[in-house]
Order: sequence, then C-alpha cells, then structure tokens
Amino acid sequence: MRGERMESSIENAIRSVAKDALAEIIEVKEKYPIQEHDKHFTEILNRHAKKITALPIEMQPKTFPAKRWLSYYVRKIDKEIRGQHG
Repeated sequence: MRGERMESSIENAIRSVAKDALAEIIEVKEKYPIQEHDKHFTEILNRHAKKITALPIEMQPKTFPAKRWLSYYVRKIDKEIRGQHG
C-alpha cells in the first residue's frame, strides 16, 4: 500500500477500526493455541472490515478492498506499538 495517499479522515477512520481489531487479535493470541489463530484472525478481520464498508461512500478507500486496508493498518499499528518502524 506504499505510494497510496488517502485523506487523513479516511486513514484515521481505518486506523480506529484497526486498533479495535488488533486488540481482539492480541486477546486471541493469548487465549488460543497458535493452530487456532488463523480462523479467529479471519473472523475478526471480516467483522471489522464491515465497519469500513459501512462508512459513508466518500470515506471508503477506493483502491483496495476494505479487508486489505484493514490488514495493512493492523500490521502497521502493531509495529508502531512494538516500536518497529517500517
């Protein structure tokens, strides 16, 4: 998603949803064995991606599906929290 520029209001909305999704993903990592992570992560991302597609049309990302943007921002925020930039 590098090279993509979106309005800050759109990015902030997606980041907000991504923070909520990441919090749930962290809970799953602590609660379930690694073999069960994928199914839980997929369910979490699908549910939270619906929040992005529910945004007003002018606030929805135009270039990629909502789930792809959400996944990108979940990873990005996770790195920011852990102090890894890039």
